[in-house]
Amino acid sequence: VAQKNEITPTDISASCGGSISSCALSLPPDPGLFIANGSLTLTSSFTIPSNQNYVILVDGNLTINGNITVPIGSTLTFSVSGDIKVNGSVGELTSSSTTPNLEGYYSTDKSFIVRDDSNDTDDDTCPTADRRLNIAGSVITNASLSGGSLKNQRNLCADNKLFPSFFLTERPDFILNAPLFIQAS
Repeated sequence: VAQKNEITPTDISASCGGSISSCALSLPPDPGLFIANGSLTLTSSFTIPSNQNYVILVDGNLTINGNITVPIGSTLTFSVSGDIKVNGSVGELTSSSTTPNLEGYYSTDKSFIVRDDSNDTDDDTCPTADRRLNIAGSVITNASLSGGSLKNQRNLCADNKLFPSFFLTERPDFILNAPLFIQAS
């Protein structure tokens, strides 16, 4: 869609301090379309500037190690050719909390993996509960129709009977505030 509309993405490495493999993301106040030419690892939490729309293309995997906050009036869309991996450090310690940890649209051609730690192996065991992951927005897996799924490795142990370890809620304001070239697709 960006190519059709003659929109050239900006290399995101400058907003990472130079390295997309260990990125403390600091987006400019000007919105736009960004690209990571390779796998992107976000090392810390960040907040999108108010009343701005950002689209980030990732040619590889996206690994998230911190909270992502999107204020009302802004949007954030990740479109990833590989997997999206959310490390076990992201989430709520209190199983009943619905406070969003990730906000935005998360689209992956492959799988969205909710890790219990920092690897793709589901290896944590009770009685130590994992964090509850809360997302406000949407998650799309298998966008390329080549195989992929939602993989949830989190376990709340005794609280599994009462609360979900992965919670997704809508953000209708994202639809209303989405960039025009996304709405046209």
